[in-house]
Amino acid sequence: MKIIIRLIFLFFLIGFVPISETGVVRAESAEEQKKKKKKKKSSSKKKKQASKYYKRGMSKAKKKDFEGALKDLKKSYKLNPSKKTKSQISKLNKRLKNKGIPKSSSEQKINQSSEGLTGKKYPRINTAAYADELFTLTGELKSSNRDLAKATRYLYDDKPKKRAVGLDSKPFFTTADFEKEAKLNPENLYMQRQLGIHYENNGNWNKAKDIYLREISKRPQNPDAHFYLGSLYANMGEYLKSKNAFEEALAIDPNHRATIEAMSLFVQTKDQRELSQEVLDISSKKAPDGPAQRLNIIRKYLVSGDYEDALRKAEEGNEKYPENVGFVQLKGEAYLKMGNEESAKQEFQQAIKLNPKELQPHISLANLYFDQGKYVYSALSFSNAVYLKPDNADYRYMQGLSYFNANEWGRAAAAWEDLLHYRPNDAIVRNLLPQTYYVMAVEFNRIGNPTMGRQSFKNALSVNSNSASWLAGAMATLGKFYREKEMYKESLVAFQEVLELSPNDATAYTGIGITYWEMDEKQLARASWERSLQIKPDNNDAKGWLILSVQES
Repeated sequence: MKIIIRLIFLFFLIGFVPISETGVVRAESAEEQKKKKKKKKSSSKKKKQASKYYKRGMSKAKKKDFEGALKDLKKSYKLNPSKKTKSQISKLNKRLKNKGIPKSSSEQKINQSSEGLTGKKYPRINTAAYADELFTLTGELKSSNRDLAKATRYLYDDKPKKRAVGLDSKPFFTTADFEKEAKLNPENLYMQRQLGIHYENNGNWNKAKDIYLREISKRPQNPDAHFYLGSLYANMGEYLKSKNAFEEALAIDPNHRATIEAMSLFVQTKDQRELSQEVLDISSKKAPDGPAQRLNIIRKYLVSGDYEDALRKAEEGNEKYPENVGFVQLKGEAYLKMGNEESAKQEFQQAIKLNPKELQPHISLANLYFDQGKYVYSALSFSNAVYLKPDNADYRYMQGLSYFNANEWGRAAAAWEDLLHYRPNDAIVRNLLPQTYYVMAVEFNRIGNPTMGRQSFKNALSVNSNSASWLAGAMATLGKFYREKEMYKESLVAFQEVLELSPNDATAYTGIGITYWEMDEKQLARASWERSLQIKPDNNDAKGWLILSVQES
């Protein structure tokens, strides 16, 4: 019995121990499972957060915010270390270190070769330096662009020029001054004419007309009085009335010098040319051997291509009527048609000397200088035209374009700012003017004047807040500008910025090629021009440079 009791007790002990131990094991396994679930949940949350930082970082990198992108990617890597994130961090560190930009596959060959010239990448011009202000500035700008543009004119002077002013002097004659003098000299036709011109220049056409009509009623046999009225109508664009007035002047004096001279030079538009021809025909019929007939013959020779005969007749007319500007002007036009630009220039200058108030010689001289690439001289001549015809927007545009091509940025900006008062929606100027201000901004920053740089940038945005429409053009202008200054590295960088903004810009590759050519990197130059022709097969500039490169090789 004792044996049986001992056996039962032994079996009980043997069964208790495993049961007890098994129960303990099962309890520990459940706790660990809970911990694992918690850990897994936390890990999943970190991965999601890391993914958000990664996506945001890559988005910033696309927008060229490399520093912000690097911060987000580092946060992503801390939360979830991965090879992909580590690789992106490494790339961004290199970009920030070298201040470089990602290159498109089309330009890798050229840019890799350029790196080999110096052993390092060229520094990047940061076109997005003011990106943080783009959205805030557009609607908040209140500064006057016009005032700044005028102020920049004085940047080109070492010292401001002082002008001696008398104690009782006036800067200009007022309307009251002209009216007073006209009242004191009621019988002086030319004094009345001065008052009329003053009214015309101020757009008061009716008052000017009243003066001329009054003078005609007082002096019906004076051809000058009819001429003044005809000139007014011509300036107003009322050509039929103008013709009638000129006809009256020629009825009194068929060879009336002022009328014939004015009509010989009144040729800017088709309507003006038609009026001019009709009036000269009237004079020719009344005086077959007069100056008008000679002017008509010369014009016909120029139209038919008989330039030598035109020159001969113009010289004969100039000898017989040395005071008539029309013959001198036509001599210049004949020389120009014959390809003798120097003689043409001299004749236009002589015409201006004879009568500085005649518009056409100034325009002819300005266009000649422009075609010769003498842009400063062209701008000065167009400035004279603007002085004579201040309301003509075309002359102001060419004045600005001449200064722009001459790299006179402040003067170009001033001209175009003034133009916008006459033609506020001019699309070309609203594209070129911001380019001008942006170049000024970059240059001010380069020479260590960030205040003026920032102001110039603000001016660019105030003219056209859509920077995408003009920034590429601005960088191309910088590329040309730096090349002219023999700053070749800066020139290449500027053109590369153009390609960053517009990867298939054929003109940018052409510009890169010209810069390389002047650097004596002939192979790189040809590669650039070939790439330009791939994009735009009819690019004549690239074709011309390639032909030149072959001829010189």
